[in-house]
Amino acid sequence: MKKIILTTLLLSTLVMAQNSFIYKYSKKDFSNSATKLEGKIQDLGINLSVKQHQFSLGYINDKVDREHYLSHNTLESLDVKKYNLKYENKINEALSLKANYIKIIDNLAPTDQGKIYGLGAKYNINKGLELAVDLYKSDYKTFDVHQYDFSLSKKLKIDNLKVKVSAIVKSINIDGEKYGSYSFDDKDYLTAGLKVNANYNSYLLGAQAFFGKRVFTVFNDGTKVQHHAMEQDKRYMISLGKKFKDFDVVLAYLYQNGKELPENKDDVDTSVTTLAFKYNF
Repeated sequence: MKKIILTTLLLSTLVMAQNSFIYKYSKKDFSNSATKLEGKIQDLGINLSVKQHQFSLGYINDKVDREHYLSHNTLESLDVKKYNLKYENKINEALSLKANYIKIIDNLAPTDQGKIYGLGAKYNINKGLELAVDLYKSDYKTFDVHQYDFSLSKKLKIDNLKVKVSAIVKSINIDGEKYGSYSFDDKDYLTAGLKVNANYNSYLLGAQAFFGKRVFTVFNDGTKVQHHAMEQDKRYMISLGKKFKDFDVVLAYLYQNGKELPENKDDVDTSVTTLAFKYNF
């Protein structure tokens, strides 16, 4: 992985194209969790473009403080590292193909050393209307997860206002019996969502909402994955940003509600506040 990072950084100094470097810092808070209290996330990413080829490389470090909710005894902190790689090839004006990879290193969860593989395609049906299909396989020690994403997006432009609206459906199937000592009761999930991204002059606005139960879900175009056994049933996010000459600044808030399956703990809230910086070069 270190060789890949060094090679990518070297390539970025040689390519004369629109590229970017992203840094995100997030504060995470939990309510009603069996063990999780609060944590922080640091997220690094680089995006490179070479003609019709686009490369993305990311690293995430997620640390969470823990204590038992009944005894209040301090527990070992959760320390998660994730590496993600994405490649996209614009075949022509209508069709693009994509491949994804994520590697998980987790000091506590049974999904440690998990690997996620993804393939996808986007097709412009007509001007401003886009159909996307993505397939993901999450390979864990004792089970696999198959996810199928279908999305339909529409782009609109009114004077200086640019808007993209996406409707998304995610189908998730678990192939296996256990997550550690926990035996799966449900293995099939279906969730739907709506995303809106807008750009007005130099201001950025984003919003999304997902409904329907889901587990081990791949998000963010195959660059993020929720790998703990938590059955989420709500997800809301809003973001506001500003574009400057060479960089963007974005503030985002994410809320989720769900159930910790191994602990049988319902109504667990997760909120994440993120400050992101993007440097364009």
